[in-house]
Amino acid sequence: MEYDRIYSIRKGEYFADALKRAGKDFIPTNCIINKLLPGLGATHCELTAPRKSIIIEPNVPVIESKARVHKNALAVYKGVSIRQIADFLEANREKDYKLLTTPEGFNKIKEAMQTVDIDMYTECFILFDECEKLVQDVHYRDSIREPMNDFFRFQNKALISATPIVPEKDSRFDGFMRVLIQPDYVYRQKLKLITTNNVLETLQEVIEAKRGTVCIFCNSIDSIDSFYRLIPELSNACTFCSEDGQYKLWKGNRRKKSMMITELERYNFFTSRFYSAVDTLCKNPPHVIFVSDLYGAAQSVIDPATEAIQIIGRFRGGVNSVTHIASIRPELECMSSSEIDHWIQGASTIFNGWKSQLARTTNIGERTLLQPEILQEMRDLLADWMHRPGLQAGLDENGKPDSFLIANFYEKEQVKRLYTSADLLHLAYEQTGYFVFSHEERLMPVSDNERMAIQHRLAKKKRAELIVRKLEEMEKMSKATDKKIQKRYQRMLMNLITSTADRYIYDCFCRFGAEFVREADYNENKLRTALNVSSEHTIKKSGQMRTYIQRAFPVGAEISVQEAKSMLRQVYKKMGLNTGRGITTKELEQYAEVEKGWKHDSRTIKVLKFK
Repeated sequence: MEYDRIYSIRKGEYFADALKRAGKDFIPTNCIINKLLPGLGATHCELTAPRKSIIIEPNVPVIESKARVHKNALAVYKGVSIRQIADFLEANREKDYKLLTTPEGFNKIKEAMQTVDIDMYTECFILFDECEKLVQDVHYRDSIREPMNDFFRFQNKALISATPIVPEKDSRFDGFMRVLIQPDYVYRQKLKLITTNNVLETLQEVIEAKRGTVCIFCNSIDSIDSFYRLIPELSNACTFCSEDGQYKLWKGNRRKKSMMITELERYNFFTSRFYSAVDTLCKNPPHVIFVSDLYGAAQSVIDPATEAIQIIGRFRGGVNSVTHIASIRPELECMSSSEIDHWIQGASTIFNGWKSQLARTTNIGERTLLQPEILQEMRDLLADWMHRPGLQAGLDENGKPDSFLIANFYEKEQVKRLYTSADLLHLAYEQTGYFVFSHEERLMPVSDNERMAIQHRLAKKKRAELIVRKLEEMEKMSKATDKKIQKRYQRMLMNLITSTADRYIYDCFCRFGAEFVREADYNENKLRTALNVSSEHTIKKSGQMRTYIQRAFPVGAEISVQEAKSMLRQVYKKMGLNTGRGITTKELEQYAEVEKGWKHDSRTIKVLKFK
């Protein structure tokens, strides 16, 4: 972006100070402001400006937190009625009131203004904060752009962000002045980029090395849930996410979660609604980790030029360290700019051809298939055929190219392309000018893709073949004397051997070698016979097993479910059973009568008596 005005800011100064030095009492109108650094107090500047304002923020946590500390301010979001807004306007008509709203809440403000006979277009200044979200979120949150047609009708208006993105092909922005707030001091942030084929193991190694509060940013509830299950240290982490994300975690029994940022735990997860604008207070600067889990969730890509910068800006007291853990997928499908141009042109031609056919035909069959509802389905199908659901072919309801959807299309594809090569991601960080960073490639014998294939996708024999192959590749690691390598080996082994059948393969591999397992055709009965061990069912029914269980679980003691699972795992280990995941407290019920309960927001279990 080329700039019409550049205002300098000094170390320790706020956004308002830079404006005053440039002769501006408050944010000027008809401008797009790149404040370059998050946390400069730009929203505060407008909240204290002597004028009536409507401030649009991308998410609810932002507006709630800011409205609480500013007089004459009302937060507008789901649950706040038009009547409440109208009453607020009536009570504050003579004051410099401030309306903080989500994009979805803007129409309620519009109706309330009409109810109390206020011309908001002339009376209010409108500010769209964190304006890059207009482009980045529109593919799954169509309502985010709803205020934009009204936005251009305001006499006084501006967009602002530390990382602004504006649709290049939208002529409505042609008259806007581009303003840069340029620091006159060194402000670059240290960052370590780790590209890896095993995000799970790398994340565990990174958090083990951190002391103090750790904040992990990952835009995938599924990935977060898998980290909860597979990394013991994260079992008591808290996840800050949307209501939908909370429901997913609730179903998976991951209990600590919140839509609002409260006191932080030792480990904390954040989804994308907390990437920008939301201030996160922490007693001491935290360690910040970005996770881009490309094999677990392609949507977890993080844009170095926008999201990485915004995340760091959430911590007003600074950060201790920043690490980006990213998997690289060379085969990830993404389109070039010219391919996107052709795609948009073709989609527009097809959709408008359908519309023209509907306008001129009198045939009842054609009119039935081309009615508006069917056209909408066809428009959505264009996206599905390109494997980009929700894009709606880059067209608005009239079949015309939509500038925000198209800008989103370009931006998404450009960011995805970065994750096809470690060099491209490295270069993207370099080009931001915001980071001083180092890059490490950390490759493991078992990749995320292979681990997930073994656990979820492969047929039994194929799975066994891959396990043996991985055990061969890890054999040298198993004999290493370095403690870090041994730890890595043990964790990777635990993620590889997750069933009793796997355990037989592993034990035979260790005792007789890989060729023996192959010659036995991976047959569980043959392997168990070779090991001369009883079946798992027999072991669990044995008197010795009952004795161990009774020793481990005192009658009447109320313990957490997590602790009970750990105790069961120790008993299984003593009995030579598989101690991988899948152990649940349900298994305790075959030995004892139990009572389930809750204590301090955690599930508990109590042994009443043994059977």
